[in-house]
Amino acid sequence: MKKTLLFGLLVTSLTAWSQALPIDFESTVSGMQGYDNATFTVVANPDATGNTSANVGKIVKVSVGDQWAGGKITGMASLNFSSAATSVLSMKFYTTEPVGTVVKVKLESPYTSEVDAVTTVSGAWETLLFDFGIPAPSGSVDLVIMPQPFTSGGGNTFYVDDLEQIAGNIATPRTGLPVTFEQGTVADHFFSFESAVLTTLPNPDQNLANPSSMVGKLVRYKGAPYGGSRITFANNLDFANHPDVTMKVWTSAPIGTYVTLKAEKPFWGEERSVQTTKTGEWETLSFNFANAPLDMPTLTLLFDFTAGSTNVGDGTANSTFYFDDLKFANVPLSFEEVERESTLLVYPNPTASSWTLSNLPDNAQNVTLMNIQGQLLWSRSVVSEEPLLIDASMLPKGTYLLKVRTENGQVHRILEKI
Repeated sequence: MKKTLLFGLLVTSLTAWSQALPIDFESTVSGMQGYDNATFTVVANPDATGNTSANVGKIVKVSVGDQWAGGKITGMASLNFSSAATSVLSMKFYTTEPVGTVVKVKLESPYTSEVDAVTTVSGAWETLLFDFGIPAPSGSVDLVIMPQPFTSGGGNTFYVDDLEQIAGNIATPRTGLPVTFEQGTVADHFFSFESAVLTTLPNPDQNLANPSSMVGKLVRYKGAPYGGSRITFANNLDFANHPDVTMKVWTSAPIGTYVTLKAEKPFWGEERSVQTTKTGEWETLSFNFANAPLDMPTLTLLFDFTAGSTNVGDGTANSTFYFDDLKFANVPLSFEEVERESTLLVYPNPTASSWTLSNLPDNAQNVTLMNIQGQLLWSRSVVSEEPLLIDASMLPKGTYLLKVRTENGQVHRILEKI
């Protein structure tokens, strides 16, 4: 009887100590402690605008020398992000530190993963999302919140509230290269790490060097020199038949900035680094993976990085990189295949007055005309197979890009106005 009673009291004690998500700080949070000489306490909400909670968590990085200081909650019972329905940690965050402040969430005991988010406001509440992706971690019991990692403390103050798990957007893995953001690849196919943030957006410099409408954008904030983003394919990369990989890159970082592609599998990787030859322009970089292992399904993108680099990002234009058309050099993109097979006619070309388009592809959807700087000048949906007329009389003399979008890709033509 005595042993049974003691066992029951022990189970009750452990259950009471275990803390589960969600956490709103309106009641006692067990296992809450400072990490690396920071303090982590429950205080009154400093600003009810955007967050009406009465109480919130407060983290102060007290010591100047502690770059990794933060708040820690031990004995967690719900740090399982392996389901698509709960793969994202949502957290309200407030600080008067500058926009672009990095916040790291780390899962420990044992260590399983870490994810960064970046603030977009200062002096106001916002909701930060930490997307652990799929496959995602499970099995840790400690949750660590590290505001401004890689940065010394000294009284830097941060407030957190309403930690909860929410559903994430889980992208079906791509079978393999190519990666183009107009043919199925989205930001959710990538996992970014060490203060790098990847998004997709309209091409900021759409021209003949890269006529794509959508591209990827990676910004490096202050973090480890090897901050970047990776994509894992359903199949291994076929370097035996396709040893060269090319990628279009645009950055305003100086000429000579290193760009590194790393092919990876668990516990192994092969890096190839090249230097940019242009700034403020699209260029195609080539990476040779001859003799690389043939059982690697992952490609990691590392900008402003090569082996031994100590360069860290700062969120500025020189830490911003646009990329597109990541592919095997000897395998054409689908829109190039459409181009090769297309019988599209444009006449007269060159012209002084107008161009006539005929023999449009059967599945043509839209036709656009841009100048050499990528500025959209004319656009029209294709509603019939009849020829289209483009008035060029008001256009200045020069070179123009015609793009016909189809169900399978795009067809391009270079037009001249004389």
